[in-house]
Amino acid sequence: MFENQTFEEIMERMLDRVSADIDKRENSVIWNALAPAAAELAVSYIWLDQVLNLVYADTAEGEYLDRRAAEAGLERYQASKAIWSGEFTEGVFIPAGTRFFLEDLYFTMQENGKLECETAGTSGNANLTGQTLLPLDTIPGLEKAVMGNLEIPGRDEESDESLYERYLVRVRREAVSANQLHYKQWAEEVEGVGKAKIFPLWNGEGTVKIVITNAKMEPASQVLIERVKQYIDPEPGKGEGMAPIGAYATVESAVWKDIQISAKIIPATGRTIADAKQEIEEKITLLFKEIAFKESVIRLSQINNMIYESSSVSDYSEVAINGEVKNLQLTETEIPKLGQVTIIEQD
Repeated sequence: MFENQTFEEIMERMLDRVSADIDKRENSVIWNALAPAAAELAVSYIWLDQVLNLVYADTAEGEYLDRRAAEAGLERYQASKAIWSGEFTEGVFIPAGTRFFLEDLYFTMQENGKLECETAGTSGNANLTGQTLLPLDTIPGLEKAVMGNLEIPGRDEESDESLYERYLVRVRREAVSANQLHYKQWAEEVEGVGKAKIFPLWNGEGTVKIVITNAKMEPASQVLIERVKQYIDPEPGKGEGMAPIGAYATVESAVWKDIQISAKIIPATGRTIADAKQEIEEKITLLFKEIAFKESVIRLSQINNMIYESSSVSDYSEVAINGEVKNLQLTETEIPKLGQVTIIEQD
């Protein structure tokens, strides 16, 4: 809006107001007297442009977007802590508050027998299953302390993009009166939930099925499923949670769909089949995470493009998904999971 309010433009207007019989050339007395003020005004206009951007939700960032969202009753999701199960010597009591150490992370035993990572965010989601936990306290009889499964993944602080999307849903009143978007919003508010899909009237009048993923876009654990159930409908039909009276909510996890990829390639100069396979696997894994619970089709063209764009591949042919040269349709509750990748050198 103020992009034209430059130092030169301001100086020209100021000098125009000076009598013509006074020397107004650059480095004259009057020019030098006005220049500092013009420079400061130009900086002020730059700041005014920034202020306007921070006032409106579509261009606001950080704390300014937080303040805008707060007007609509929204708060940014804070980073949450990962929850793990553990395996310990049978019959040994591990009191709540006992601390363990593993992979530069500290974990605290909770009242429910689960281990909570003391560091919030996705760092607590590392691949720790089966590794030995080191207790920081002496526990009589403890001979076995092994990390179990990741029950609820930790998540990082919500991004500006995600908060803005929720802000639009709220101000446009898209999620109201227990409609589908409202159930989706409730489910995704629960710490550890990634995405949710809603299936109304799935088992008759008043029934709603909620299918969720965890924050890593993987199938949810039973612990997370129960947490969502307690938040939305702890006493079926009684309106004790977020769901209204008369609504019967069922919460289930999404399920994996194994995807096999095969192709023939010619490796790029100086690269091997193993290099190409590793690069292709990494690209497709990222693709599957991006489209999980958003798209219900694995497109052959997407796989072709990823192989084509791989730096370790010179040429390719005969790309197939689960043995077929066509798109693969997923059900509404399936998450794609990359299985075997077969890469053969092209003749």
